[in-house]
Amino acid sequence: MDKLRILLADDHAVLRESLSQYLATQPDLTVVGEAADGHAAVAQAKSTQPDLVVMDISMPKLDGVEATRAIRQACPKTRVMALTAHVCPLMLLHMGKAGASGYVLKASPLSELLTALRTVGRGEVYIDALLRLQAAGILAEEKHAKPRPVPDLSHREVQVLRYLALG
Repeated sequence: MDKLRILLADDHAVLRESLSQYLATQPDLTVVGEAADGHAAVAQAKSTQPDLVVMDISMPKLDGVEATRAIRQACPKTRVMALTAHVCPLMLLHMGKAGASGYVLKASPLSELLTALRTVGRGEVYIDALLRLQAAGILAEEKHAKPRPVPDLSHREVQVLRYLALG
């Protein structure tokens, strides 16, 4: 069985190095590179052609949203998953529009991160449990609210919203 090849992109060295060491203990995962900023993430993705990039959103030089967009354009087979502190459905939407297939919070347990890595690695979409709960709450509130005009959403925005609703 081939290992899932992962590139870690985060400006915090302790997090990046610790995560790299932890993932090395997993028999089906391997880290092929690390990047401390968005530009380095794009360059590393082009050179290593990983299966999956674990992308922080708030990074210097080029943020995770723009880096994701650049990676997906340069390496269409490479999937991107956000690993972030941003508990924000709007940020999830921005990452989805940029081409990310997953969104996991840094506050989540390692077991959820591993599940997300493997899920996105299989080509599926993964959204952190806390954001799924928030989306469900928002949708429940909206169900009881008066209808208001809905802005035109792109195909990708509708797709991300649908995945949020489905959990």
